[in-house]
Amino acid sequence: MSKNKAGALGGKIWLSVILFGLIGQIAWVVENMYFSRFMQNEITRAPYATTLMVAFSAIFATISTLIGGALCDRAGKRKVFICWGYVLWGFTIAVFAFVPMQPSAEKVLPMVILVVAMDCIMSVIGSISNDAAFNTWITDISNTANRARVDTVLAIMPLFALAVVFGGFDSLTNASATTDDWKKFFLILGIIPTVGGIIGLFLMKDKKGIQPNKDNSMLSDFTYSLQPKVIKENKMLYICLAGNMFSAIAYQVYVNYLFNIIEGTLGIADYIIPVGIIMVVAAVASVIISSAMDKHGKKHFYYPTITAGIIGCIILWSAKFLIGKNPTALLAVLIIGGILVIGVSLVMAGLFTASYRDYIPEGKEGLFQGCRMVMYVLVPMIIGPVVAQIIISAFNKGVKAENIVYPMELFLGAAALMLLCFIPARIVRNKQPQMHDELMKKLDK
Repeated sequence: MSKNKAGALGGKIWLSVILFGLIGQIAWVVENMYFSRFMQNEITRAPYATTLMVAFSAIFATISTLIGGALCDRAGKRKVFICWGYVLWGFTIAVFAFVPMQPSAEKVLPMVILVVAMDCIMSVIGSISNDAAFNTWITDISNTANRARVDTVLAIMPLFALAVVFGGFDSLTNASATTDDWKKFFLILGIIPTVGGIIGLFLMKDKKGIQPNKDNSMLSDFTYSLQPKVIKENKMLYICLAGNMFSAIAYQVYVNYLFNIIEGTLGIADYIIPVGIIMVVAAVASVIISSAMDKHGKKHFYYPTITAGIIGCIILWSAKFLIGKNPTALLAVLIIGGILVIGVSLVMAGLFTASYRDYIPEGKEGLFQGCRMVMYVLVPMIIGPVVAQIIISAFNKGVKAENIVYPMELFLGAAALMLLCFIPARIVRNKQPQMHDELMKKLDK
């Protein structure tokens, strides 16, 4: 079998990858970025509220993915969990339209608890359908000849999703947004996953030959990827995930405050064009780089990618010195730093996630989605926001909640954390060529 044939995917498969990748990320953009903005603008700017929401969402998402991955393998099905999950996912987003906003001081804490609880429910549904079932399906239909490309296409979906949400509906959520605006936002964005799930019922197909695997108990399947014996037997898989984990921790330091940093801290009111430039350039560059990774192997891309991410964070931090002084230079720094930071976050997925999939044992695709969630979602979404809260609190001592400013030092914290990526990168980089050759030989048979 030729390399090109081994890496070829049919039109319906690519359409399903893009459709469910995009719609899923639209839902996650709402959850990861706009729920935070909703909390900060309509409930309280105090960082503890955002930290609680992100951390509890990550915990419930991880548990749900462990359960969902086990169910996928035990049932031998992915489509039913994906499609019907997306239908329900949309409803959980739309319900946010009915949350009371701008609460009085004594009602802030109850409202924080309510929003956190609703976010957790949304995360449960989304994690089973997207993080567990859809990612298992992606592992089923991809192989080492196309995984960097597939995973990078999936990695740029958040940017396209952000373009859809940001370009079409951001005006409903900015500082001047009304209660009715927020209601429209959640109702419209809730419809999209529901419609996508219905379309998927007629479009998507499970890979042929998948058999139900009920050899072990549900409890054993639930904890499979977290068992010491399994970790020891598949240590390279976890080292790959560690690279993604450190990158994701750095990302979580600033991402939940990103819009308010641009609009509030930097004072850029008309940010649609610069953010659009960042997204388009980062997306195009990451696709080009991912194609090069599939063609030449991933070995040569680890160190330059991490270095570029660190430089991007430092460039964004330096924007603080231009606030209120040189608007043109400020925009230039935002765009250059933003392209590096966002582009690197996409390429890192093509590097480490694709490598992680290469090491998943055949027949265990669903069972290994849980450990991915623990290391790529749970740990980063707890540690990252806590680091952010420490930085924000340090720069806002004695400041009332409504006057809190989110400092550019968040990017310095992210840069420091990204240094940790070099540790797993060195190990994966040295092993990757051998693994790539072994998998390609299997495809050629």
